[in-house]
Formats: sequence, structure tokens, C-alpha cells
Amino acid sequence: MKYASIILLISIIITIFCTISICVAPVINNLLDKFTLWGKLNCEYYSDKAEYSSPLNDYFKNQKLESLCRRQNAMYNLEYSSIIINLFLGVVCAQLSLIHFFDKGESFHKKTGLITLIGGLIAFVLTLVYVCFSGYIFTKDVAFEDVTQLDPYEDAILKLYPNGASLRNIDNNFVAIYDKDKTDDAQYVKYKDLGAQQYNYNKNYYESYYYTVNSAISDKCISSSTGSNCDYIYEPPISSNENKYIYDRWCLCLVLAVFVVILNLIMAIFGFLMFSRGKSSGETKIISIV
Repeated sequence: MKYASIILLISIIITIFCTISICVAPVINNLLDKFTLWGKLNCEYYSDKAEYSSPLNDYFKNQKLESLCRRQNAMYNLEYSSIIINLFLGVVCAQLSLIHFFDKGESFHKKTGLITLIGGLIAFVLTLVYVCFSGYIFTKDVAFEDVTQLDPYEDAILKLYPNGASLRNIDNNFVAIYDKDKTDDAQYVKYKDLGAQQYNYNKNYYESYYYTVNSAISDKCISSSTGSNCDYIYEPPISSNENKYIYDRWCLCLVLAVFVVILNLIMAIFGFLMFSRGKSSGETKIISIV
């Protein structure tokens, strides 16, 4: 099997994955209006506010906002640059390797290997850093937290029980699902939670809620209820699947990026082999590429 044939196959796959990523990536496709601001944030503003903040609580608050600002700003720039560079690399390497696939371009065989090696390593590092930032924000940061608002959590979503309830009656005390969690921002939903059924339209929740509203006898209560005979208290159900839409596309983009990281490393390895060993007379050509 020729090294050029393997590079051709990998380049085609990278190009396909990057084309899909362009169509689903959260920042590039502006899934939220907030995402357009991530590339324009002035993080030094929050750094300066932290430096001159008093009391200590305000210092830590602004320091946290600065950290969030830098993560969002980095993800914005990395998403654009990683996808564009990978797409460019995939197209260029595919064209070069295609020439060698048909036993042409013997004079620049080693140069193609060197280009593939260097390009693969650059794309590998850049895409890996993007995956780290995007994955961290997706799993750790509060969904819809906005550093530009006076209250950064103004659009954040409070966590609900899996059955859609906001409070549960335990020994005649109404308890939220996050009450025992003492970590920072424990009460708010993360981006990784947006795909859960309680944060999207669910027919059963919808029917159950409005049955409760119109029923004289029920162990379920709506948020305006005051009785202690309720097992759960429910907020009005969500009427759209926007949260799942964001979750699905972000997840797909992350999965594709992880595969691209692996493919970049493999392509760099075969680029090195192509550069260091040149064309081997014993190699066989791949006739068809799946």
C-alpha cells in the first residue's frame, strides 16, 4: 500500500468531516446570538475590574468572569481557525497524494511527505486545543452564561428533576434537585445537560402539567400551589426543542473534531514515512477507495 494512497484516503475523510463541521459548528453557525459576541469580548476589562475590586467577593467574581471570557474568546477563534486549516490541509494533501496515486510527480515525492508531516502536526495541535476548550465549555460552563450582562446568569436555566419538576416534597419540605450540591453554579444547567428531556418539549410533561392545572385532585402541583400534599411542584413546560438542537449539533461537532485529531496524527505519521523512505518499489496501489 502506497503511503500516498493512505494520505489520500485520510485527506478525503478530513475534508468530509470539516465540511459537515462547517454546517453544524455552534459558533460558526451562530446557534445563539451570544456566540457572535464571543469573538469580540474584551477580557482585559474583567481583568482590570478584578485587580481593582473590593471587597474580596467582587474580586473572585470578576476573576471568574475573566476566565470565562477568555475561554469563550478562545473557542470562537479556535473553531474558525481549526476547521478552516483542516479543510485547506485536506484539500491540498488530497490533490498532492492523488498525483502520486497515479504514479506522477516523482520529482516532489519527498516534498509532499514533508508538507503532509508539517501540516498534519500543525492541524493536530490546533484541533486538539480546540477540542479541549470546546469540551470544557460544553461540560463545565453554565449554559447561556453571558459575561456582557449585568447578571451573567439572567438567561441560565435552573436544574429540574428528571420528571420535569422543580421541587420535590421530602418530609413536607420542598427540595430542589441541586440543594445538596455545594459546588459553584450547581443550581444551573450546563451545556451538556441541554439534551435532557426535562429541558425540551415533552408531550407527557405538557399533558401532565395542564391536566394538573385543570384537575381538582392531584398529587402534582404547579408553581403557584401552596399545599403541602403535593409530591412535586412543576413549572410551566418548555414548548420548544431549541436546547436539544444546540446540544446535538455541539456534540456532533466535538465528535468529528476528535476524529479529525486522530486522523491528523495518522496523516503526519504517514507523511513522515513518505518523506523519510521515499517511494518503495514493493508497494502496491489501492485500486478503489471506500
